[in-house]
Amino acid sequence: MVWEVERHSDSETGGSPDNRLSPLNLLYLRFALALIASIFLIFISITLHFESDQAPVFLRYISLVLATGVMFLLAGPFLDNLKREISDRRLSLASLIFTGSGAAYLLSAWNTLSAGVPGGWGLPVGEVAAHTGPTYFETSAMILTFYIGSLLIDTRIKRGMAAYSKFWQPQSTPEVLRVEEQGEDSAATVRTTADTLAVGDRFLAEAGQPVLTDAQVASGNGFVDESHLTGEPDPVSRKTGDSVSAGSISIDGGLTLRVTHPYKESSLREYIRQARAMRSRPGYYERAAARGATILLVFVIIAAFFGLGYHSSAHGLSAGLQVFLAVLLIGCPCAFSISTPAALWVANQRLHRSGVIAMGGSRALEKLSDTRVVLFDKTGTLTEGVAFRSIQRVEDNPEWPVDRLMSLAGGVELDQPHPFARAFRRYLDQHELEPVRPDETRLLPGRGMEGWLQDRTHHILLVNNSHPMAQEQLAESELGLFLDDRLMLRLRIYQPPRHQLENVIYSLRKDLNIKVAVLTGDPSDVSSAMPGSSGSKWHDGFSANHDDVDYHKGCTPEQKAALVDTYRKTYGKVMFVGDGTNDLMAINKADLGAGVYNGSLSIKNHADFVLYHPHLGVIPEMLQFSGKITGTIRGNFFWAVAYNAVGIGVALMGWLHPFFAILAMMLSSLFVTFHSGSLQRRQKSLGELENQVNNVTDAALLQPGVSET
Repeated sequence: MVWEVERHSDSETGGSPDNRLSPLNLLYLRFALALIASIFLIFISITLHFESDQAPVFLRYISLVLATGVMFLLAGPFLDNLKREISDRRLSLASLIFTGSGAAYLLSAWNTLSAGVPGGWGLPVGEVAAHTGPTYFETSAMILTFYIGSLLIDTRIKRGMAAYSKFWQPQSTPEVLRVEEQGEDSAATVRTTADTLAVGDRFLAEAGQPVLTDAQVASGNGFVDESHLTGEPDPVSRKTGDSVSAGSISIDGGLTLRVTHPYKESSLREYIRQARAMRSRPGYYERAAARGATILLVFVIIAAFFGLGYHSSAHGLSAGLQVFLAVLLIGCPCAFSISTPAALWVANQRLHRSGVIAMGGSRALEKLSDTRVVLFDKTGTLTEGVAFRSIQRVEDNPEWPVDRLMSLAGGVELDQPHPFARAFRRYLDQHELEPVRPDETRLLPGRGMEGWLQDRTHHILLVNNSHPMAQEQLAESELGLFLDDRLMLRLRIYQPPRHQLENVIYSLRKDLNIKVAVLTGDPSDVSSAMPGSSGSKWHDGFSANHDDVDYHKGCTPEQKAALVDTYRKTYGKVMFVGDGTNDLMAINKADLGAGVYNGSLSIKNHADFVLYHPHLGVIPEMLQFSGKITGTIRGNFFWAVAYNAVGIGVALMGWLHPFFAILAMMLSSLFVTFHSGSLQRRQKSLGELENQVNNVTDAALLQPGVSET
């Protein structure tokens, strides 16, 4: 009920445009005032109940005034809720509790006022009309106050979960490179936001980035990945005149597009809405908690009315009403409803501070504990930085010295996020060279880059030996720069593994018993090992101590996705960890996908987890922590079931006063909250990473602003 107030409030932060209190904050204020009044009522009731012969009669009327104030402060949300439910022909526990509490208040008011108003405050002690019955002012007030308090705890948990998911939503519209005409034969690109594009405007499809509007190819040829829209994993070729749907991923960046629908009206907006809806779907434990709360609610209502009928016939209406209220209150499913959100909220916060963002929400956190295989992309994921081991000139052409050829290669790779591209950029910076940007470039997935210079008078290829032209001329571990189909340079690039890799592999294999494999699109000088085999070795500084770690070389994006299926059938649930656009298919195919902090934007936006901590040790740590998350949720479930089973039985026997029932219900919710909060203190090794994250990671990486796609 209170959560509905929060969801429909005008402001998430508590203030409305005219600086008035939001409905939720106003309810907090009313709750505080009602709590103060209820505490006074408790002290007065102690005097009335335990010193009935000596208590002044006017204390009854003070109780009436205080209880009326509590009703005035808190009855509004209940009345609104009751009106909605009557119109919808349904009834919730909140309305039943309000009805019972209201009945107790009205009965107490009648028993007080039926004796007549005293002529003065000096009425003789104990002078009360004979037909005046007992009062339940403190019970009715505390029921409403404590019940609202429990709902506010529940709302606090759910509000935190909602705020967490919204925290990582985009703070601004994504940007594009718009093409602007500067003359009859010249044009320039200007970076601008997608919402400024109008129908007919042209923009460039950047490699590895999403197309943000529905468009038509104005010029160029290239491949786009439409798997997120069509479900088909194979890239699709697009040429001049073809349509490109918003949300498609440009593979090679070789297209100039013309807008056919504005950004706000494009199919991408609907795709984003559907994607967010899928991510916000509740997980297994959340669904189980909701079903359990529903079943409990039905059982509590039946038990409450049974207790009302039985005890009213046996001991009178007053006793029956007391049992009715006690059963309703002790059986309130608050502990059930917050058992899962509380644990997931705390887990999200803990992982966030440790450098892991759960973009996939509760479903991803729940599936994490079922992971049996971790597949790693190698380059950029398991390596840190790249450098040229050797640069060998093949053809001695004075027109094309090494520096000019490296400038040309750097220009081809200029806009690519791949680590090889960073190696070229680093080389040019170190030698104070400027890149030569080709007229057109095209990504060759798993093979390299292709480009054209000076109106296609020069053809450029920067590829590995998997390209047909390079198979006879390059070794497996080499890159080749071809100019007009002639091999000009042989390049060997060294990719040192991250220094913590040994410990990560050991922890995954020995401590967690998780199968590990490395998949790479780069050639290697070692043979690959298939799932289940042993004896594979690692290269370029990777350890050969792990015979049970499989290594797969020369994998295309399609082959990586196929290997995900193979490992799933053999071992179980698969997590894929990658950094580049060529890992998108595998991440979408895997049960869980993780993108590393230095990965491409498209990876970060489609992964279930984004690892902003550059220490690979966060992967086994989060997998180990997932067991504690599910253990905490199950512990909350056990407590909620045991508490309700025992409490409802005691209340039905007539042994539980409604005041103590509402107190027990609130304490139960607090227990679940504090038990979930214990996740903040568990797994000290995860806390060590938490202490490092702000020191080793760029602060901007941990701020909101993830692109919408």
